[in-house]
Amino acid sequence: MKVLKWLDENFEEKLMSSALWAIVIIMGIQVIMRYIFKASLTWSEEVSRYLFVWMVFIGMSYGIKNGTHMRIDMLEHFIPKLQKPLGILADTCFLVFAAYMIGPGMSVIKSITASGQTSPAAEIPMEIVYISLLVGFFLVVFRVVQKYILMVMKKGEK
Repeated sequence: MKVLKWLDENFEEKLMSSALWAIVIIMGIQVIMRYIFKASLTWSEEVSRYLFVWMVFIGMSYGIKNGTHMRIDMLEHFIPKLQKPLGILADTCFLVFAAYMIGPGMSVIKSITASGQTSPAAEIPMEIVYISLLVGFFLVVFRVVQKYILMVMKKGEK
């Protein structure tokens, strides 16, 4: 139970911070290689870009979990009574979009896996990069559903 609680509270944050640290280290090594040893790593920018892509898709879920995801709140600002209904509408739209994107994401990953495509410099299988889309959208679906289950449970406790 403690492990599940820890994962619930820290999963996205730890993954994103690990990816960010990896980017910082890789790019730091690249700078040292380029300016001190006058040689360049061919794969560093590509791997950093792919780690950033993973951070973006995991960050969507992190934003939902913490209520910090981007949204247009101008109407809510001027008419505070609309804040809750518009928030539910926005979350529902995002949930539907994320759930919809899982199907095409799986199709893309199947075709990339079948083609055996790899990245140009690091020769990373490209399905590893594209799986970030699926992981991100699965986590978004999970976090939105979790948000409303917890909201209903809190109302039931009162």
